[in-house]
Amino acid sequence: MSKADEIRARAERATQRTRPAVADSEIAGGAVQPASPPRPATVRAKPVRITADLPPQVYRGLIEYAASLATTQGRARVAHVHVIRALVSELAENEDLRATIAQRVASQLER
Repeated sequence: MSKADEIRARAERATQRTRPAVADSEIAGGAVQPASPPRPATVRAKPVRITADLPPQVYRGLIEYAASLATTQGRARVAHVHVIRALVSELAENEDLRATIAQRVASQLER
């Protein structure tokens, strides 16, 4: 089997998994009714890696903030990734922060 055939076969299998099963008796007036209730969306098990390029002064600010957290929490260091993860989690939960970020993004996009 060629690589292209293998990719096509994989795509077909993935498509078949996402299509709901429909019985002939469930087609009424041209409307298709799924045979069973839709399955909930699957939850990704592996973390997703993102990459962001920061200006040097912003990166220094992030590192300095992480270092100050380490000092206030009595730790040797706090990795900046912990700060970023906390920011993203807080963004999902805090409406005021969402509004602030939306304004910041809008101003960045206007440049």
